[in-house]
Amino acid sequence: MELAGGLTIADIVATASLDSHFLAGEKGGDRRVLWAHSCEMPNPENWLGPHELLMTVGLCVPADAVGQVAFIERLNGAGLAGIMIGDHTLAPPLTSEMFDAADRCNFPVLLAAEQVPYAVVARHVAAANSHEQTLQVLTLSKLYHTAAYADEDSDALVGRLAQLLGIGIRVTDVSTGIVVVGSESADHDPAKSSHDYDLHGAHKAVLTITEFAGESIESFILIHLMKILEVLVDRILNSADRRAEISARLMLSLLNGVTLPETHEFLAPHLPSDGFVLVSVPVADGPAFARVLAVNKLPIIAGLGRITFLALVPSGEIEAVRTLLAAVSASAGVSSVFADFADTRAAAVEAGKVLAAAQHNDRRWTEFDGSTVSVLTRSRREATEIVRGVLGPLAEESTRSIMLRETLFAFLRNDRKWKETADELFIHKQTLSYRLGKIEEQTGLKIGRSADLSSLWIAYQAWETISATVVTE
Repeated sequence: MELAGGLTIADIVATASLDSHFLAGEKGGDRRVLWAHSCEMPNPENWLGPHELLMTVGLCVPADAVGQVAFIERLNGAGLAGIMIGDHTLAPPLTSEMFDAADRCNFPVLLAAEQVPYAVVARHVAAANSHEQTLQVLTLSKLYHTAAYADEDSDALVGRLAQLLGIGIRVTDVSTGIVVVGSESADHDPAKSSHDYDLHGAHKAVLTITEFAGESIESFILIHLMKILEVLVDRILNSADRRAEISARLMLSLLNGVTLPETHEFLAPHLPSDGFVLVSVPVADGPAFARVLAVNKLPIIAGLGRITFLALVPSGEIEAVRTLLAAVSASAGVSSVFADFADTRAAAVEAGKVLAAAQHNDRRWTEFDGSTVSVLTRSRREATEIVRGVLGPLAEESTRSIMLRETLFAFLRNDRKWKETADELFIHKQTLSYRLGKIEEQTGLKIGRSADLSSLWIAYQAWETISATVVTE
């Protein structure tokens, strides 16, 4: 990032009293210098900011060529204006590899005469920037005034800060990769460039500043902007984490068949009669999904299920959730619509099956496409009625009924393939044929007839629903 006008590295070299010259990176001589600071720490880029000149006697410079190259790249990456090394015996030999790296980066490396006090260089830089520092203080005052009188609308606050400073602002949560606040990006605007800065609040985040070339934010202002955003991000994410904890507790209660009083308040203004779906995503994507829902304060209950992460989504919020899931690159399986909280557990099973099936296609969002079966098997009571009505004696727990039921389910599970079914059951095909005949006799249904086969398949799905709810209890 380069700043228009003001003191540059070339100006410092041209000042005879400062007695310095370029060792490398002379093409970067137009880099703006806002401050000059002496530092001998091993990683000076952690102590200096953008557009600041590092002054050293050489103690912070690595001794080997590889280390010196990495040193120059780190300083350049941090946005420093350049480095001034004193002509002292304390400095290690400077290698040609270091100079080549500086030339590649257009990063100025200066050699200052031994008799030049660094305090003189610092005062020279300060005096040259004194007028602009007055303007910076005025801008800083406006910056804190804007933050102090901000309401709870974080996006509005960031919008006002961006307008005040003439930049784009985006803050990304490091742990989940979601955008916490702001949105502007330079990806599609060749006239703009962007630079990332680490925020070191309680929640690690990255600030991306987008600006027009030649109109970069002053480092003095940038430091204070980062502090304001650290406080803002911590406030947003702390609140989001508390909301996510409440949401997870409500989801666990629903899966256990209990609807807590806070459930209706959390989902307001949506009512059960409006309809809901259960969205199932892989457990690995759960933290990012939960946080993005909480940050956006959507009326959605989300939490960990038995084998996947689940979200109870009102019908009116489906598109919003679909958009947010795309942002975190998560795949989702979606249940059919239901209107009774008591059916949450069965819908979770359904959504989980859809998600498992979706792993075989390239779609990120897969909805349940068997609405009739969904309606029939949504609750445990209805599923039990289907099992008894279709399977008849096969629903009993006698040894013979269990054997015939498991044979039927294996036959359906293997898509009516005789060999695969016989292999799974460790029986001969003749034995399988005999059992299938007994199944038809017991149920009164013909496996070869489409309508009867559909009924048997629905009964199998209903049985799976009952089994799943028993496991979770």
